[in-house]
Amino acid sequence: MITHIKEVHTEQYSNGSRTLGVLLNYEVTNSIDHIDFKESFVYMFRETEEGGMYVFFNTMFDMWSFMLYSEDKMKRAYMSEADYDKLFDAPHIDGKFTDKLVWV
Repeated sequence: MITHIKEVHTEQYSNGSRTLGVLLNYEVTNSIDHIDFKESFVYMFRETEEGGMYVFFNTMFDMWSFMLYSEDKMKRAYMSEADYDKLFDAPHIDGKFTDKLVWV
């Protein structure tokens, strides 16, 4: 399966410390009217001393709980900014975006 990723919405904190967004992963097909596969993730991006870090969540509730209460039991996946940029700038992804994530 060949897929693409697209940022469908982003919001940045007023102080610029974090960015929240929604990422869509969809299958590349010959027909623009029909997409067989799609999934979405919410994410938080923040700059760190080592570079930028993305944290992906399955649901908005998980993201809010993680942000508000620092609940480490929320299912999430981390990805460095460099690794994300490689996937985002690539002409396509072989497989699903989920396959590139390691969930904790």
